[in-house]
Formats: sequence, C-alpha cells, structure tokens
Amino acid sequence: MSRKFFSKKIVVALLVIVFCAWASAAFAALELKLGHFGSESHPSHTAAKQFAENVENRTNGAIKIVIYPNNALGSPPEVLEQVLLGAVDMSLSGQDQLAKHAPLFDAVSIPFSIGGYDHMDRILDGPFKALATPVVEKIGLVYLSSWEWGFRQITNSKHPIMTPDDVQGLKIRTPPAMSYQAAIEALGGNVQTIAFGELVMAMRQGVVDGQENPISVIYDLKLYESQKFITIVNYLYSSMTHVVSKAVWDNLTPEQQTIIREESDSSRLLMRKLVRDEEQKQIEEMRSNGIRIDTPDLAPFKAKMGPAYDKIKKNIGEENFDKWMEMAEATK
Repeated sequence: MSRKFFSKKIVVALLVIVFCAWASAAFAALELKLGHFGSESHPSHTAAKQFAENVENRTNGAIKIVIYPNNALGSPPEVLEQVLLGAVDMSLSGQDQLAKHAPLFDAVSIPFSIGGYDHMDRILDGPFKALATPVVEKIGLVYLSSWEWGFRQITNSKHPIMTPDDVQGLKIRTPPAMSYQAAIEALGGNVQTIAFGELVMAMRQGVVDGQENPISVIYDLKLYESQKFITIVNYLYSSMTHVVSKAVWDNLTPEQQTIIREESDSSRLLMRKLVRDEEQKQIEEMRSNGIRIDTPDLAPFKAKMGPAYDKIKKNIGEENFDKWMEMAEATK
C-alpha cells in the first residue's frame, strides 16, 4: 500500500470521526429537568410522566424531560429558586411559592372566594392566566398552565370541627404561606409552620393537633392514620403552576414551544381529572376505615375571614385583591 493511499485513508477516517462527533452533538437530546413536590403515587407524578413521554415522542427525541418528584431536588421553595437561577429548567411549583416572587399568585388562595372546581377552572385558565403571564415573565419564567393540587380541608386528632369555634386553640400545621396562615388564624387556630417533607412524621409524633391539605394529599400520605377527624371546608384552593425558565424557553424552536405548551395543557387536564375522580373514592375509603368526615355549613367560617382579607389585601395590594374578586364574580 502506497504512502499516498494510506494518507488518504487516514484523512477519510478522520473526516468520518469528525462528522460522527458533529452529528452526535447535533442530534443529542436536550435534557430538561422538571422538579415537583408530589409523591410518585400522586396524580401530579402521573401527569408529569405523561407530559415527559408526549414531549419526547412529539419532538422525535430531541427533548427529554427528566422528572424529579417528591422534593428530590430540594424543598418546593428551593426548586423554584433553582428554576429562577437556571439550575433547574422547569417546575410544578405551588402558587404560594410563586407568590413570594409575584404576590399576585396569593390571590388564588383568597379564602372562600371560589364556588368549586369548575368555577376555579374558568378563572385560572382564562382571565387569571392572561393577567399573570406578563407578571411571571418579568421574573424570568414562562407560565405554561395551572395543574391541580386541590381544595384544602382541615384534619385534626382532637375532635370534630363543625363550627369555627371548634378550630379555636388547635395547633394547625400550614405551609409558610400568608393566605393559609391568615385564614387559619382568623378561625382561631394556632398556626404552626412545618416543612412539607416533615409533615408525615410531625403528624405521627403529635407535634401539632392538625393540618390542612387536599383530600388527595391526606389520602396519599396516609395522614388519616393519625388524624381521625376530617372536615370538608374547601376553605381555599391551591394549584401546581407549571413554569419554565425563560432562558431555556427562548432557546427552543417555535415548534418545540408549541409542543411543550400543548402537552402541559394536556397533562393539566389529566391531573385535574385524576384528582377529582379519585377524591370521592378516597373519602369513602377513609370513612369506611373509621375516619369521621364532616361537611359543616360554611357560612359561619366565611364570616370569620375579615381579618384574613385585610392581611391578604395588604400583602398583594388592594388592586390585585379586587381584580381576583371581580374575576370570581364574573365567572360564576
């Protein structure tokens, strides 16, 4: 074999290697981290998996969503902070976490302002999203959609709650969110702040008398094992808000952005359906296990909310408070 021919073979081989390396880099999947605080058995994770699978399929593998459930990337506030800093690409964050950066989101949890799930859907998917989208963009995020967490109920280990007086003096765990705490305080409860990841152990150890969460969470975490009294009050609603870093978003193609928006919307609907379909079944199963579940008249509870409303107005601004109440009235 001549030296010239041998040299040509080396050049061709090098070109092939370079091309393969370029092609591999060009077609490598873009991995996006998605963090959320739901457990792997909660509907939030089921919906997140659907989102990831559909995005990967529809982008022909160009985008791969890697899901980190159950606070795997840190506490809910930490995960959102990481999205804002660019260390995590997207999250399903509680509206109370977003409210720390965009106070408007605390309007979603104005106590006793909503008549039910359908009513809330009309607000979140319509006028609220239109109002909140530019607000979220200013802090470096893109607001994709509002997924479900649910209407929050009160549980405790002491006695049934049929009137606001029954809440008086109970040590109730809430998230570190102003609206939640203001509502429980207005009912006479003694608010205790415990991290979500420590909630189960705190309930088992009797650190507090009770807590508040949607039925799906009460059931999923088996809080009923230590909390024998559940009161259906729907006192406020909480959602998981699907957001993505704007820096990440701006690097996607328009087609990829459309796919992600559409699949976020699809998973939003799936999670809502799962939570709502399972809620009544979960109530009946807990009741059959000896848990007392009461549905009191809510009017006396709502009548106690004056001090809570004053605090919320001060926190989010009277204009935001009034806008929410106007949207609630217009979408009844």
